[in-house]
Amino acid sequence: GETMKITVMCVVRDSERTLPFCLKKLEVLGKMYDMEYYFYENDSKDKTVEILETWMIDKEGQVYSEILNAPSFGHTTQVERMERMTYYRNTLLNHIKPLKSDYCLLLDADIDYTVDIVEKYLSHMKKDVVMCTPYIKQSVKCNMCNCNKQSYYDTFALQDKDNYEGILLSCNPFTRAEDRKLWDDKKPISVNSAFGGIALIRSKAVNDSQWGTKLRSSKFKNLEGREMGSCEHWAFCEGIKKHGKILVIPTIEAFVKIKSWELPPQQKVLQQGMIDDPWQRWAANL
Repeated sequence: GETMKITVMCVVRDSERTLPFCLKKLEVLGKMYDMEYYFYENDSKDKTVEILETWMIDKEGQVYSEILNAPSFGHTTQVERMERMTYYRNTLLNHIKPLKSDYCLLLDADIDYTVDIVEKYLSHMKKDVVMCTPYIKQSVKCNMCNCNKQSYYDTFALQDKDNYEGILLSCNPFTRAEDRKLWDDKKPISVNSAFGGIALIRSKAVNDSQWGTKLRSSKFKNLEGREMGSCEHWAFCEGIKKHGKILVIPTIEAFVKIKSWELPPQQKVLQQGMIDDPWQRWAANL
């Protein structure tokens, strides 16, 4: 049969440290599928652009580069960060829409994964499924139980069917009893939103979606009392979900290294309460 066509979408900035590793993985995938690669980059001060342009010489796709003099994320509020990510991701998507491929591989450059991940995802792409995401493990152990497992990383992008976000620093990021059981049984969970650093999505659904963020209500001020924006992936996944199910698949793993940190005790108590009691979940979301 025809080779499956996959569009890779990746947003980078000052990524020369992680890019060589990222591109090596993509080369291996490129031998297995008909791949096209689209990168968006802005304001890189390192060799990011050179590395990408050299690598792309014999590949299908393009590198889009902008000089915006945008602050780096160390110097932005959370709202600004979400607004910028929304702009970067949409700029890339709008350059390449409509995607003519079968699938889109949405990728962050600093994610580690095994190259059979696409094949594993495809085995879950039943008729009613449009997007698959991994158990993205971070280099910080679970703080919720004494299991010594790695915790789920991308909790902000994760929203269950009741729109509750994932819980922080936990080997099981879900609060709803039925989701927690599925996760423990290593079965896929249908969610309203997820990303996890490397997601496979049907291209027709991507063509129908946009990232976006809006200011969340005042109760969502973070610990420093700053205004919070909604995760840009929530809006994107709203569009995706019109075409079918979004899955988080506990048996498909990806990895990311981050700085170590610990849950404040009150956060752990709050999270445990939300797991144990739907009323507490409801109250926490008021």
